[in-house]
Amino acid sequence: MRYGFLVASLAVFLLLDVAGAATVGFAKISAPAVIVSNNTGAMTAINLTVTNGSGNVVVVGPEVIGITTVQSAYTAAQYATAYLNLSFNNYNFTYAISDASENVSGPSAGGAMTLLAISALSHKQLRPNFTMTGTISSDGSLGEVGGVYDKVGAAADAGVKLMLVPSTPAGSQEDVIYLLAQTDFGIPLVQVSNINGAAYYAFNKSISGTANETRYNFYTNYSVNKLPNATLACSNGCNMSVFGQLVNTTLNYTGMQIMNLSANTKLGGIAAQLMAVLNESAVIEQHKYLYAGANLAFLDYINAFYFSNSGANVSSGLQTLLSTQQYCSSLVQPALTSRNYEYVLGAELRYSWANYTINNTIAEYNVSSIDTDDVLSSIYSAAQADGWCRASGTIYALQQANGTSGLVQPSNALAAVALSRINRSQVYGPSIYLNTAQIAYKQGNYPIAILDADYAYVLYGSSASIGSMANNEIIGAAESMLTANATYGVWATEFAKESLFYINESNLASNSTLAHTYAIQAYSSAALAQHIGSDTLLIYRNLLPVSLTTQNVNLNNVLVRIGTLNNMILILLVLLTLVVLLIAINVVLLAMLLKRQGRAQRTRHAGRGRRRRNR
Repeated sequence: MRYGFLVASLAVFLLLDVAGAATVGFAKISAPAVIVSNNTGAMTAINLTVTNGSGNVVVVGPEVIGITTVQSAYTAAQYATAYLNLSFNNYNFTYAISDASENVSGPSAGGAMTLLAISALSHKQLRPNFTMTGTISSDGSLGEVGGVYDKVGAAADAGVKLMLVPSTPAGSQEDVIYLLAQTDFGIPLVQVSNINGAAYYAFNKSISGTANETRYNFYTNYSVNKLPNATLACSNGCNMSVFGQLVNTTLNYTGMQIMNLSANTKLGGIAAQLMAVLNESAVIEQHKYLYAGANLAFLDYINAFYFSNSGANVSSGLQTLLSTQQYCSSLVQPALTSRNYEYVLGAELRYSWANYTINNTIAEYNVSSIDTDDVLSSIYSAAQADGWCRASGTIYALQQANGTSGLVQPSNALAAVALSRINRSQVYGPSIYLNTAQIAYKQGNYPIAILDADYAYVLYGSSASIGSMANNEIIGAAESMLTANATYGVWATEFAKESLFYINESNLASNSTLAHTYAIQAYSSAALAQHIGSDTLLIYRNLLPVSLTTQNVNLNNVLVRIGTLNNMILILLVLLTLVVLLIAINVVLLAMLLKRQGRAQRTRHAGRGRRRRNR
């Protein structure tokens, strides 16, 4: 509130100053905003009057104007004058916001304010039916903002035909939201990274934004027709048939989700792209790169789930999260045995990611203060969790048939290994893998802590290891890691095969940028194969046969304690011995009692005989 008083006081002073100053220019724009009280989009008119002055900037209109809005206006005016090679200190800028709200705050109109200043100073009119959102920096770069989906909806209702939005990394969640909003509301969203790019569209009425609207290409055209069959074999005789069933199940439920999406006429084009990805995943799997195919199908499922649920509102979005949480909670982990330990640990690892993701997302889902962007981001998190739980559930179901023969439990000696792996990965900062590793360690689940920390170390440390290496050096480093340890266990072997897949794609790539991207992926997969393989072997060597009096078997998610057969036999022998001993004692006591009774009876008989003779 103190900022509002300061701005209002300054406004009075500057308005008096403006009244006596010559007007240089005037410009106006309708900028999108989000109304905080109900999290809906709205259009706000912003007018700018530039006069001769001494470098003053004021924002007037609402009763309270946030300091971030004032700072954005100041940065906008400064950059606009520099952009036009003018002196900022020669002008005063008065931004008038026509908004019914009592409180206006936030930096998202910074880009629009900059275009207004350029228009007013240069006397170039902005194109009609156009708007933009994005923060402004002192170097003219535009930054991301929240509430984009709701803002696009408001712009569509106002008849806007072109909207500029800040550039976002390709494939990011924001990029997907841009695509969805553009598809749902029919407005081209053109991504621009700076004011120079924004001005290109803002001041050229004849340029169509459709040609440069947001595009998201889900399909990657891999060179599968030149892909050799994978021949790398698991070094410890893995049961690869289970992994094959996992891939086929993933392909099936992904296909079903895409078919559901195809019924949405607006999203039919997206469904077609996702189906192309699925078909390519199947071809990769047919060439025996099982994990590479399954992983692409898994990512495909996440996108299909996301778009299928993208029409959610605040309440239905929460229900989607709760349904996903309920599904994950229903999974039953089989007992750990010497035969299934690797698959069970692999499934448990993915379950830990799902559980962490969905629980945190629900905890942060504040129904009273959430916009559609937040709902959509939550739906994406639910899609990830659901995909991981489906993978876990599939593996658990395939391993239930093993029964409880050969039960094992991890040795506590793995605690020190888990701690060292966690410490090693902490240098690269927090991540879902590091967080779940720390949780597993606190719970005493040392194998999962080790494997999670391996993921954190590899996936967040690969870029540091590669540095500025050339493509051939990266591929050489990847190949050098594909040693025997990289094929110990099914997961390590499949990561190694995925590395070979990307090495092949890097060698066949059409340009150096794509080749570099594939080389990095090949390196990460090879590093995963090496570390997961080594630690899978380490875990195996620290699996102990379960003692029936001390075992901890996670059966139906309940800690079950039973005794070993030997101990049960020993207890039975002791009990039997006690029974025999008690019987023997009873027999002796009974014999002694009978003997005493016999003596007493003979004594009485003798006494009677003597009495008869005396008579």
